[in-house]
Amino acid sequence: MTERPPCFVIKNNMKNNIQEGFLCVEKDTELGYSINALSEEAVLISLFGVFKENRGKGIGTKFLKEVIEKYGDKKAIIVEVEKPENAKSEEEKTIREKRISFYEKSGFIIYKDINYMIFNNSMYLMVNSSEEIAKEDIIRHMKEIYGRTLRKQFQNMLQIN
Repeated sequence: MTERPPCFVIKNNMKNNIQEGFLCVEKDTELGYSINALSEEAVLISLFGVFKENRGKGIGTKFLKEVIEKYGDKKAIIVEVEKPENAKSEEEKTIREKRISFYEKSGFIIYKDINYMIFNNSMYLMVNSSEEIAKEDIIRHMKEIYGRTLRKQFQNMLQIN
């Protein structure tokens, strides 16, 4: 189960230009969404999804490409993915593996050597960049992003090294 911040936190972050949200719309039909946390040099795609009835049609791939193009000036576009090896069922493991494969097909590289945990969820970070990004730079970007998006009392919920 993926943890998500409360809507009021996202709305407040969007109001304060800490996060941006996009809807994927075609012919007045909402197909998916993306919520992105910004720093000066990087962006974290915090939430990305295609509504269930629209999956399997290439919409997510096309939409992700648009999001990547939108942030082409950033040094890194980062996503968090749950570790398949920590899944509680084979079905959940398969979903996590498909998610990783989806991002890999769009040019994201998984950084398994970064120990990363947010709100007690152990995850992998995947990065899309036009140049090679050092592990230390990814860690710096994530600390900066979560330094801006998390309330002070929750800052200790980010563990990364």
